[in-house]
Amino acid sequence: MPKEITFDDALTRAKRMSERYVEKGPYEFFPLPEIVDEVQKGLAKNLVEHGHLFCP
Repeated sequence: MPKEITFDDALTRAKRMSERYVEKGPYEFFPLPEIVDEVQKGLAKNLVEHGHLFCP
């Protein structure tokens, strides 16, 4: 049985993944930090609820 992931753990993973994505490519975060935060929270929610860090 897979281990349940907490939202805080999922959020940490989402932030780490998105930061790496920006570092590796010619990308940058949206200029409003509150928007970036909401997107990262959405990714974390998807991980908790669906087991994936990606947008549906």
